[in-house]
Amino acid sequence: MADGPILTDQQLCDYKELGFLRSLPILSDAEIAPFRAEIERTCQAIGGRVTRLNSLHLFFRWAWDLCTHPRLLGCLESIMGPNILLTSTRLFYKHGQSTEYVGWHQDGITQKLEDGRAPAIWLGLTDATVANGCLRVVPRSHKLGLVHHDSSPALEPLPGANIATTNWPQDDLSGRIARVPPNYDQPVDLVMRAGEMSIHHPVTLHGSNPNVSDEPRIGLSASYTIPELYKNPKAVVWVHGDGPRRHDHFQIDRPPDASFEEAIAAYCAGDYQPLYAPV
Repeated sequence: MADGPILTDQQLCDYKELGFLRSLPILSDAEIAPFRAEIERTCQAIGGRVTRLNSLHLFFRWAWDLCTHPRLLGCLESIMGPNILLTSTRLFYKHGQSTEYVGWHQDGITQKLEDGRAPAIWLGLTDATVANGCLRVVPRSHKLGLVHHDSSPALEPLPGANIATTNWPQDDLSGRIARVPPNYDQPVDLVMRAGEMSIHHPVTLHGSNPNVSDEPRIGLSASYTIPELYKNPKAVVWVHGDGPRRHDHFQIDRPPDASFEEAIAAYCAGDYQPLYAPV
């Protein structure tokens, strides 16, 4: 893959106007298979029909390498500038013929972020199709600002959330859910090949449907920000740039070096609330 600027001026204009970009080539065919093998190995070691795992980059070198891939960071630099922090990661594994879906939500709701320099990405390790529940976005919905979300009673409530404890869609994988305002743009299905990535604004409404195909849909979602916007005292990963470091939170700047077995034990001992599909 060539060096140099990744995103064109037109793509940057599209991000500002539509609130998302799609089908950005990140992984070569030769890179996809090893990452996919590590994902399968990790899910099997954790056990059960895993559908969502959070914060794997803090434990597994493969996850760190995936969310800090040079071409991925090159795309983000065009939007964010040179200094980039990684705030969270999520692995979504939709099994074939499963009912799990991701309800409509905005990533920025958790930290109350509406700045386009705090985007999220979705990077596919399999093809993403309408049948297997590809990511869907509502164009221009980032212009709405943050909207009301309800929190799933199965997860820790978000501060100030109005929790609906009855008739909750238990197959939802987002942990928080919003409604698409009426008379807004129709959702767009982000059909992409394995190894391709989308980027969306933190206020863009997005979600995905169940997987009605026979094959799994696997993808990494990760959220990034710039140092000026990060207000959380929790540890954050500095993944790009050599700007001045702040001292009001701990910054991680090197990948995990534990063995696979040590990483599995540490992850399972933590409180990361893995989600599972019913057997």
